[in-house]
Amino acid sequence: MVAVFCLSLTGVAHPAEIMTNDGQKFDGKILEETDDSVLLEIENGVQVRIDKSEIAYLQREDNKVKVSAQEYPVLGLTYGTPTVVNLVAGYYLSNFGLKFTGAYWGGVKGIQADLSLKLVDDEKFLANFSLVGGAIGTTGSSNGYSLWSTGAWTGTDWTYGGIGFDINYGGFVFEVDGVTGNFPNPVALPVQIGFAQRFN
Repeated sequence: MVAVFCLSLTGVAHPAEIMTNDGQKFDGKILEETDDSVLLEIENGVQVRIDKSEIAYLQREDNKVKVSAQEYPVLGLTYGTPTVVNLVAGYYLSNFGLKFTGAYWGGVKGIQADLSLKLVDDEKFLANFSLVGGAIGTTGSSNGYSLWSTGAWTGTDWTYGGIGFDINYGGFVFEVDGVTGNFPNPVALPVQIGFAQRFN
């Protein structure tokens, strides 16, 4: 039997979710619990007493695991390839994600796309395996700029593709890729490090 009434009680209230045998769902705070019933305060101070024989499911908030939203956007900044300081924008679905990284800074412009498969996604931690591809263009001397190699190149355009792995822990981002392209080294391991906010 479910009884609904209003009165004030003192004591410690514990958040909980209750589902009854007939499919009713109650979210609120447990004000009192006996061997036979549970007194729950729901919205607007309304109190509901539910016989334990009528309860199909009772989940106390203290035992709930916080679950990350599985679809959300990402925005941030990283240091590394393709243009030293990069803007980051992306969107993640339940299993996959698409992220773009890049910028235009005077004589250096570049963009990289990551098509990602989620390996782990929870409230604080995200790990992805990705197919990556990008392009970098320079005008004038790029001495000291490139993460591909050392030296100076003038008016150079590069394209590349490969695979990558990245993590995001509390917004801190680290990514390492293995790529090949038309730059001086046949294989390169570009890295990004920075911050990207997950709106999950």
